[in-house]
Amino acid sequence: MRRTLEAWKDGIVIGGQRISNLRYADDTTLFATSIRHMEDFLQKMEDVSLEFGLKINRSKTKVMIADRMNNNLPEVSKIANCEVVQSYVYLGALVSNNGSCIDEIKRRMAISRSAMDKLQKIWRNRNITKATKIRLVRALVLPIFLYASETWTLRESEKKKIDVLEMWCWRRMLRIPWNAFQTNKAILEQLGITQLL
Repeated sequence: MRRTLEAWKDGIVIGGQRISNLRYADDTTLFATSIRHMEDFLQKMEDVSLEFGLKINRSKTKVMIADRMNNNLPEVSKIANCEVVQSYVYLGALVSNNGSCIDEIKRRMAISRSAMDKLQKIWRNRNITKATKIRLVRALVLPIFLYASETWTLRESEKKKIDVLEMWCWRRMLRIPWNAFQTNKAILEQLGITQLL
């Protein structure tokens, strides 16, 4: 990467710093200000990589355009023989070209619900105390949902969905059917929980 970046002046500016790439383990994210610059950047990276006997795997390489003024250029399907996508999963989080976290929140909710369902045997087991079950939800389910949540920008509607998910988890853990007339407040009091996520 050092050789690729020699004399490279393009990239995006964040907080006054020009950033052209982010690297984590064997993943690299490249930033460019135009399609032409991205093609040049990828070509330069490939040329330098070949000197070391390495190649860019074009089938695994994805390009995402984040250009709201031009509606993220949905008509562009390939850049430098790499597929252009609207979103992708990077380091376990869904990144969308519209900058929204709504799709990631929906994805995390679905994964969390699946985790709750996989623990049905535990929820049904009367030999496991309520306190242990609460700790299991907090240790095994809620962290799945909250992974990368510090990067989310939430509106009131997303906050309500998060509260609904948490209450669904507590009701599922207690095996309270959806048509049982128990208020959320009563359930939280029963569990000794004073505040939702």
